[in-house]
Amino acid sequence: MSTVDRTDVTVLDCTLRDGGYYTNWEFEEPLVEEYLRACAATGVDIVELGYTRFAPSDHGPYGRFPSGVTPALRDALPDGHRLRFAVMVDATALAGVPAAEAGPRLRGLLADGPFPVDLVRVAVHHNRTADVAESVASLREAGFGVCLNLMQVDLASDAEVADLVRLVAGLGPLESVYVADSLGSLHAGRITELVDRFRTGQGAPVGLHGHDNQGFALHNTLAAAQAGATWLDATVLGMGRGAGNTRTEQLLAALGTDQRTLQPMLDLVARRFEPLMHKHRWGASALYAIAGMRRIHPTYVQRLEEGSERDIEVKLRALDFLAQHRRTSFAATSLEDALRHAAA
Repeated sequence: MSTVDRTDVTVLDCTLRDGGYYTNWEFEEPLVEEYLRACAATGVDIVELGYTRFAPSDHGPYGRFPSGVTPALRDALPDGHRLRFAVMVDATALAGVPAAEAGPRLRGLLADGPFPVDLVRVAVHHNRTADVAESVASLREAGFGVCLNLMQVDLASDAEVADLVRLVAGLGPLESVYVADSLGSLHAGRITELVDRFRTGQGAPVGLHGHDNQGFALHNTLAAAQAGATWLDATVLGMGRGAGNTRTEQLLAALGTDQRTLQPMLDLVARRFEPLMHKHRWGASALYAIAGMRRIHPTYVQRLEEGSERDIEVKLRALDFLAQHRRTSFAATSLEDALRHAAA
């Protein structure tokens, strides 16, 4: 990693948001306190605090931030810390709000939260990016820095990528534009190509949000950095939807963080997150690798694995059915169809 200068890289930890897919966005307060201290101590630049939604939700606090999050969490952070705070808003949530109201509404929602959020990440399927253009402008006018997380961009054709780069270039100033490996399908060569096209075709820094379906998350993230991506996502012990993400502790180490500085994060992993991993069983596996290679949405595997009593042959036949029917988005009815086919 000698070609990557840590001072040029922004490390964004999104454990509370992406890891929430396993806990319904509920985390015990002592864990969150230790997590925040570890992020501040080890050089994480930005903590994403979860999803913010405009409509009521039955998700836990970090799936409807800041509702339900205690102000006492502020006391967990040391004086003089340099963390920035972000939230993610899904494009489907923005669709329910008049575009011009997105910024003021979000500013109002976050006003009483325990942390000063100044960054909003908009998650949008790559072929729906035009739909969020006015909302992005509204968020920016409300004083937020805005990142775009372009989901499933690996499915875009060359022509679609070219159109997408031009569209992003016309959206106005952005803090970053992320290539999101939503299906865990990307390889380093494709990542290098996508990073280069976004880096040269528009003005915002480029980021990578990696998934570990094939065990490539860290490798892909470092390949993105070597290609010029300067915003890199990670989660503690890789905790995230499906197979999970690039591991924060590994990424920091690969970027040159020394053992003494990294120790609070490693302690957090051993004390808090390894027990969660044993319980929820995220991480690379043969089934996630199949899903990544065949571009099946990872939630299908996550749901299949929840039924641990299921025969492996049923799981394999279900994945084959999903691949044949190009299930790149999750739907419970599609999973039911796949299981009926597999059991026949």
